[in-house]
Amino acid sequence: MLPQPPMRVTDEQRESLRENGYAVFRQVIDPAVAQRAAAEIVRFVGADLADPSTWYRGDRRLDGIAPLHHADGLWEVRQQPGVYEVFRRLWGADNLYVDMNRCCFRPPASPQHPGRSLGEIHWDIDPRGPLPPSLQGIALLSDVGRNGGGYQCVPSIYRKVDEWLAQNAHAPDFDFFNPGIDFGDAVQVQGCAGDLIVWSTRLPHGPAPNFSRTPRIAAFVSMGVANQDPELRAERVSWWRDKRAPPWWRGLPGQLDPEPGPPARLTALGRKLVGVEPWG
Repeated sequence: MLPQPPMRVTDEQRESLRENGYAVFRQVIDPAVAQRAAAEIVRFVGADLADPSTWYRGDRRLDGIAPLHHADGLWEVRQQPGVYEVFRRLWGADNLYVDMNRCCFRPPASPQHPGRSLGEIHWDIDPRGPLPPSLQGIALLSDVGRNGGGYQCVPSIYRKVDEWLAQNAHAPDFDFFNPGIDFGDAVQVQGCAGDLIVWSTRLPHGPAPNFSRTPRIAAFVSMGVANQDPELRAERVSWWRDKRAPPWWRGLPGQLDPEPGPPARLTALGRKLVGVEPWG
């Protein structure tokens, strides 16, 4: 059994996840780890935080998504004991797999770069579909205030999502990734580098507008109960070893496939979260 850090999930956080569809876990990531991961994302997008003219080099179609998956700093974030502890307690299971998701670098909205960082709300998975609800997450790697491009969501829709879908999602061309939800009822989550936000896949969410003076930097990270299928384990290990994104996240503009360099170092916990070693 791996040593466990102190309890990090309160009754209030569980209640928020149940009633509002999301919960915030403060400072579960070491500040130095968050800083290293943020620096790697900044380098990847070719930005200099001291020079705003360099903040908009990525393909505008990505609108703040940085298709970086295997930087050493990202793996440090994924292997943080506090991150594992949050998901372990939320799932009620020790045997978890971590996803190998991408990052965010969302510069301020600017008249010189129209259409960027104005915010949106979506679902990543069709809430009408057969898949059971799951958990998503994002690690804050920079401080973010209101209208700073951070995470926003609509708990009022989550609380009555089936009713909302029955009224609004019956058209054949309904697009769950662009459902046309107004920002008026959205809740913006403010936080500091090292915080973790976890939400239900049935919660409409997205980035808030960034009307601040600094980019918002973050990394998607979540965990789910491990599927012990040996073929899946082997595939997951190959993604880590070969430094490739999972197939459904490949082919984005500016993405390196594979990413250069050796695979990231894994801790004893990390080896199990990837699948290099099986959960006992």
